[in-house]
Amino acid sequence: PTNPLTARVMVNRIWQHHFGEGLVRTPNDFGHRGEAPTHPELLDDLARRFISDSWSIKSLHRHILRSHAYRLTSAEQPESAAIDPENRYLWRFHRRRMDAESIRDNLLSLSATLSTGPPGPHPFPPVSTWSFTQHNPFVAVYDHNHRSVYLMQQRVKRHPFFTLFDGPDSNSTTPHRNNTTVPSQSLYFMNSPFVQQQSQLLADRLIKNHGNDEERLYAAFRMIYARKPSRPEQVAIMHFLDNYQSRFSDRAQSSHEQNRTAWIALAKTLLSSNEFIAWE
Repeated sequence: PTNPLTARVMVNRIWQHHFGEGLVRTPNDFGHRGEAPTHPELLDDLARRFISDSWSIKSLHRHILRSHAYRLTSAEQPESAAIDPENRYLWRFHRRRMDAESIRDNLLSLSATLSTGPPGPHPFPPVSTWSFTQHNPFVAVYDHNHRSVYLMQQRVKRHPFFTLFDGPDSNSTTPHRNNTTVPSQSLYFMNSPFVQQQSQLLADRLIKNHGNDEERLYAAFRMIYARKPSRPEQVAIMHFLDNYQSRFSDRAQSSHEQNRTAWIALAKTLLSSNEFIAWE
């Protein structure tokens, strides 16, 4: 009771996970060299609640996610932005890109291929074949359909997906990740075999479970964006599907294959949008 530091630090980390920034913006330093909390009373209230709830992380998540602050829109308000441009006083939700693990797990979940159980051991080469040296280290990438937390991490070479989407550095603690938005991320969604495969599986899932294009469109928006498509979006997308299918009308493809090809292209387009990879 005389030392609430542990609870304060834990609460701050969980708050940072949901909002992008902690109430204390130096999560590794609560001392004199660290930043003061923007909302000290809120930090202490959450810490007291955390302790009284028997240190239940699930209860703390639930309490934060039900809060008014978490449910705020990310829309700009010029009057508030002029006073508090960094949004330190939570007048809107921090718009930010999903972290690397969430992007990959969401893609697998939408294609219905995410394996939620723990995977087996990685297929490392037999010990008898090892001939690694300082200048010829062991490097490998073992992809699977399990959650991203189970992907193998190497110190000598980061997983390329985590490198691109600001995953944690396995050589040191990472109290605060970078949150970059660079052209190579968009190029990944346009050209990656992994994204292409998930787009195909998502399109097949929509075609199998829904009888017509309108139903598929509503289902796709619910799954990917958690909302209904607007009327202009419906018109534009139906026009896109018609035009895309007409490009293959002179080929030896059945109407079903033409429709599937168009839906794969649409699924890839929806998954490549800012709305999919951004929390707002």
